[in-house]
Amino acid sequence: MKTVSASASMIAATLVLTLVACNTSTSPSTSSLYNDSTVTVDIANTSGDAIATSVDMMLGDESAASMPSASEPAATVGNSLSYTRTRTCYDSTSTVVPGCSPMSSVRKVITHVSLDGGRSESLSVTGGPTRVWSGAVHRVADDTLNRVFNTANPPVETSREHLGVGTAHDSTSFQGDTVSRNEDEAAHDTFDVTWNLPHATNPFPVAGSIMRVDSVHVTFTKGSTTETRDVVRTVEVDFPADAQGNVALLINGETCTLNLVTHAVASCH
Repeated sequence: MKTVSASASMIAATLVLTLVACNTSTSPSTSSLYNDSTVTVDIANTSGDAIATSVDMMLGDESAASMPSASEPAATVGNSLSYTRTRTCYDSTSTVVPGCSPMSSVRKVITHVSLDGGRSESLSVTGGPTRVWSGAVHRVADDTLNRVFNTANPPVETSREHLGVGTAHDSTSFQGDTVSRNEDEAAHDTFDVTWNLPHATNPFPVAGSIMRVDSVHVTFTKGSTTETRDVVRTVEVDFPADAQGNVALLINGETCTLNLVTHAVASCH
């Protein structure tokens, strides 16, 4: 009886160990494709490009209205955007100036802008390769421009303030070594920036800020595996920029550098 009992105990122990081994080998741990810090860097890049495009748009609003000292922004490599504008001009008494002429009577210009097209930019990662991301742009904005004059006789225009809001519905694709990321953005922008004149010697805003609240649906894909997340990021740029057009971009507790000429975002930390 004792021999049978010992054998039974040994068989039971062997079965338990076999089951444990089987359970361990058939349930490997899997890591998530989604990476929150990667998404933050992605949004810093897409929002930085959008904010720099907003600065270009404001200059373009002035140029399209044939304002004195207007400066058409340089074309950004990789971006192909089509603008549609309608505007209304007002004098110092808030009376409409028909056809915005004569411009000498205009003190305020309200421009409704829509822009559509494509964009592609470079994403640089310290210690890693430079990659290109691309996507489609669909945005609208309302830009209220106030002309500021001094008290000389006759008065001389010294600066221009742009205030407004905008919305965006953009889509962007990022391709990594093994994981691709597609991001659909629904963003709301607010801006209040000031330029000194003339633009020839003052190409960048000297005061103010641009803020974007970006709601993003992101899809990570690797082979046949897909993960999705919905995230929100608040992005802010405060002026002035330096002489080369570099300005700090703040996102999710990180500070990056945005160049208003190239639209590139770098040095996030």
